[in-house]
Amino acid sequence: MTRTRTVRTALAVLVAAAGLAGGLPAAAVAAGHPDPATHSAAVHRPAADGASAGRAAVPAPAVGASLRAAPVCTGERLGDARLGPEYLPGRWEPRVGPLLRGWRPTGALTPAAFLEKYWTGPAEGGTWKYPPHDGFAEVNGTVDREATRLEAGQLLDRFGSEYGGYLAPAGDRYAERALPPQNLNTRDPGAPCDYRVYQVTKPFWVWQGAVAPWFEQPGGGEQIKLDPVFLDPGEGQRLNVTWLLEHGYLAPA
Repeated sequence: MTRTRTVRTALAVLVAAAGLAGGLPAAAVAAGHPDPATHSAAVHRPAADGASAGRAAVPAPAVGASLRAAPVCTGERLGDARLGPEYLPGRWEPRVGPLLRGWRPTGALTPAAFLEKYWTGPAEGGTWKYPPHDGFAEVNGTVDREATRLEAGQLLDRFGSEYGGYLAPAGDRYAERALPPQNLNTRDPGAPCDYRVYQVTKPFWVWQGAVAPWFEQPGGGEQIKLDPVFLDPGEGQRLNVTWLLEHGYLAPA
């Protein structure tokens, strides 16, 4: 009997080790060993009348590398790419991890309520409802943006493809940017979480100002908007990050 029990115990240890090494889905692991930030966001929510108000406790995305098999920012949260990736980096993981502190993908809303509020059109082919004033905050009735000259050597970053026209001073947290969770989905394995950092290589002018609260996020960070008024890309050309890279205004950092 002792020998049988010993063998069974050894097998159980081996199976557990194999499961961890093979990368059990982090969603399954997180139930027993939640990341502290994920745990506090998922558990300490008011439960009373939550479902009727669209504010119910929703399983948070899986976080952490030690028990994750999939690359960061891959998979689809709840099977819907609009809700962002299933596998998020841990807070200690370089580049993106620290920027996700304090971020909850749909704020206090359920995923369904979040999409009802911020998405328009069919799931395939629809679009996000973005804030007014190009996303700049209003302060005392005035849009908080001003013409700003970016100088060589400054570091900027962006969540999203290089065909967009927005950047930010590098390092703002994701919640401060008030972006939809979908912007974290990895499209290019070379840029996990669709996150890129750039260095300004020659000066140019932009609009810069505070980010308005949106997508159930507080905003309050700084955003940079490109404008052909300051930098004319030429006839038939679109001013975006790709254009800045191709014309020597930015370089990957």
